[in-house]
Amino acid sequence: MSDKIEHQGVVESISEGHVRVSIMQVAACSECKAKALCTSSESKERYIDVYGDYAERYKVGDAVKVCGSLSMGQKAVRIAFVWPSLILLLTCFVAMNVLGLSEVAAMGLMLLTVGVYFGVLYLNRTRIGREFTFWIE
Repeated sequence: MSDKIEHQGVVESISEGHVRVSIMQVAACSECKAKALCTSSESKERYIDVYGDYAERYKVGDAVKVCGSLSMGQKAVRIAFVWPSLILLLTCFVAMNVLGLSEVAAMGLMLLTVGVYFGVLYLNRTRIGREFTFWIE
């Protein structure tokens, strides 16, 4: 099993020390033969910023393969899904069993705590973004 995530893309722009690559993010069922009849099939264009000395090797419009480590993807899932879920469950337990709040008050407290979590993530987005690095093969 490979220890990296790969996406095919096209170079959109190049500047000193920075290349922006456009990738097409497709749903898992996009290759299905019945996708013309199905409404769940979707695709979106995403941009990945790759930092490094790629400016002299590529030009706008070149097809490239953008790679990231598998552990980086797992870390993103933990940050976006696992930790917020645990925060919600812990807050619900504390609010209802320890503090004795009603269900509505507990829900409000849960929304507040997960909102604070995502607010802290937003404020630290630059530092967190440095941990997620991509390269071109």
